Amino acid sequence: MECVFVRHGEASLDANSDFERLLTPVGEVQVIAASQWLARHWRADRVLVSPYHRAQQTAAAFIEAMPGLAWSDADFLTPDTNLSFLNDALAERSEERLLLVGHNPLFSNALSWFCGEDLREVMAPASMARIDMTVAARGFGRLQWLRHAPDYSTIARRQ
Repeated sequence: MECVFVRHGEASLDANSDFERLLTPVGEVQVIAASQWLARHWRADRVLVSPYHRAQQTAAAFIEAMPGLAWSDADFLTPDTNLSFLNDALAERSEERLLLVGHNPLFSNALSWFCGEDLREVMAPASMARIDMTVAARGFGRLQWLRHAPDYSTIARRQ
């Protein structure tokens, strides 16, 4: 299984709740650049998206850049999701290539969970990380790349 984790773009703090926060204009530019880069270099079977508004906005840019990409809301991609719950949810998936759109601290912690505790990386807004796993289980992943906005052509980290 190949998973690309995409952290939503820069978000506004001006909202009644964390759920309602929207992307800033900078965040919108970030996710458009990320989606266009990824569409040229990788193709997903399905995108799974946090129900939070800023993640939905981020996923919309990827859907536009990759026409025909199937989309599903995924309640297990919220900021406070337990890593073992995320692990179990991914283990149940049958797709070979998943695009996951969500948040920190979940995604930064997922890098260590799947790729080994010695991998401590922070996913900044609009960062993307590709992890390949023989099975969706703790320690069975390999970080293929971590890329940050604005220049996705530069690999920030690889295992």
